[in-house]
Formats: sequence, structure tokens, C-alpha cells
Amino acid sequence: MLLQFYGSEVGQYAPSSGATQMTISRAVSGVAGSTQLYSGGLLASWVDGGDGPSFSNAPLSSGTTYLWTVTDNNGSTQVGPATPASSITTVPDALTQMLIRLLQGGVNSLVLPSGVARTAVTTQMPQGGWQALPFIVVNLDLIQQSETQIGEDVVNPNPGNDWSLWVNAKRVWRVSVMSTDAEERDFYRDSLLSIFRVLKATVFSPIGYNVTHSFQAASYTTAKEWDGHTPGFYGADLMLEIDGVFNTAVLTSYSTISEITVGVTVTPPGMAL
Repeated sequence: MLLQFYGSEVGQYAPSSGATQMTISRAVSGVAGSTQLYSGGLLASWVDGGDGPSFSNAPLSSGTTYLWTVTDNNGSTQVGPATPASSITTVPDALTQMLIRLLQGGVNSLVLPSGVARTAVTTQMPQGGWQALPFIVVNLDLIQQSETQIGEDVVNPNPGNDWSLWVNAKRVWRVSVMSTDAEERDFYRDSLLSIFRVLKATVFSPIGYNVTHSFQAASYTTAKEWDGHTPGFYGADLMLEIDGVFNTAVLTSYSTISEITVGVTVTPPGMAL
């Protein structure tokens, strides 16, 4: 929890005239007793991460309301009550799930040459032994920040009590083809590269994921020549890179304006304004 003593992040505290020292204590709203967190010179802010023996040095509870008491040479004031966070909800953007379904749809539409079996696209590792070959596995290997917009880290909720943290992120998917036949492996490898190009033009560009787009592929063979080992197979790893928008939305429940104080100045009669 961030306490902004010279602003109004949680509550407002302005040091009294001539103050040189201050202490900060925390208590649970409605519960007797408090824990001293700090004693020393004046601070502009304090990050409360749950310090103190009575809290076992654990993070502040998201379901508890706290009060902070700030004391300087001339008196005390309270900051709060405030709750660190009511809840945090992560909503995946489903881009990986979309890619899997797009690839499966493309594979389902392929005209298969003689000797090539139909395959499935999955994200699951084989359980209890290898599944029937051929199959294709999709995994998001890397998501990496590439750039941010100016001011994206400024906490500035709109009138609806939310703001967005925007970033461009490069995502790298590994699409692996497993087959018992080299020609079958090569067919699916080349077909997937073609499908990548189609998806770039018909799907990712229209929804804005066209900042950069690239791919590469490497083929290999794995085999064991002695008894007691899993039979070999032919494989290919395809890397699909897409640079696009990755957003984080922050919803808040505190007031965007906590208090407005109006001071009225009365001009005595006969005096110029």
C-alpha cells in the first residue's frame, strides 16, 4: 500500500509547521492496538508491504481495511481507512487459443497427398505414452515487451475509475510437427508456413497484430538404434513471431476526487478587488 503524505493517494497529510520528525503506525479498522512502522525524519511517501511483527511480515490482506496514524512534533492525523485491493482479475486475451483454432481450421482444409494422414493441433503433452502420429503442438515460448507509449506508466484513472497500461509485445510461438515419415513432416511444415502467411493477411492485420510478422522453421530427426528405447520420429519446429498490442486494465473503487474545499474571501466595503 502506497501512502502519499503530501498528496491524496490514500489520505492527505501535511507536516505541521516546524516539524522535523514523524512516526507512522498501522491498525486494522475496528480492532484495538496498532503497529509502529516508522520513526524518523519527514517522508513524502511510505510503501507499506505488511511490515511489523503482529502481521508476520506478510503482505497486507486484500479483504482487510486498515488505518494509518501519522504523528509529527505538533500532533497526529489519520490516513485511511483503506483496503489494499478488493480483487484482481486476469482476463487472457485468448490470442494463443485463437491461433490454435486457426491452425486447426487451416489443417482441416488441406488437400492431403497420398500417404499423408490427417493431424490434430494441440497444446497438451503426451500423457501415458506417445499419442498417434502425426500431431502438431503449439506453445507460446516468449512474450517480450518491445515499446510503450509516452506516459503509459502514469496512474491517472478516468471518471470511470479505470486506466489502461499499454505496451507493444513480441510473442513467439513454437509450432512443432511430429511424424513417423520425413515427407509427411515436410508437407505439414510447408503447409503451416503457408497458413502463417494467410493468417497474417486475413486475421492478424485486421485486428491490429501486424506491427511485425516473421517466421522460421528447422527440421530434425530423433531416433534410437538399440532395443528398449522409444522408436524415433521426424520433427520440425516452426517459430512464429508477431509484435502487437498487450494491454493491462486497472479498475479501482476509490474516489477520483476525495475532497473539495472551498475558501470564500470577503472583501471589506470600500476596498478595491
